[in-house]
Amino acid sequence: MIRDRGNIKWTAMMLPEHVQRLRTWQQETQQITKPAFDEWTLQALEEELMQAYYGKKEVLLEVWHQQASTQYRGVITKLKSEEKKLCLYDAKQLVNNWIEVEFILCIKVLE
Repeated sequence: MIRDRGNIKWTAMMLPEHVQRLRTWQQETQQITKPAFDEWTLQALEEELMQAYYGKKEVLLEVWHQQASTQYRGVITKLKSEEKKLCLYDAKQLVNNWIEVEFILCIKVLE
């Protein structure tokens, strides 16, 4: 039986420039653009956000940040409507994260 080493056998023949270009290409394919929401979606996000804030429930937020999505988990402690920001307290890491509301992609209420 022949044991194939997969891509390992080809890396010795690749130039460092090729390896770098392949890495940047892979990063570019993982990038996402910020979606534009319609009024119905924005209203649904706002309702879920307010429900979680007034109910002091733990949420999982998916936030668009630098061409990628990042997930934050915690309880919403403060809302600043004039700055369009919210403070999310993470009890596990004991950290307050300030998140801009316009970059929120998805809200999931936990519990």
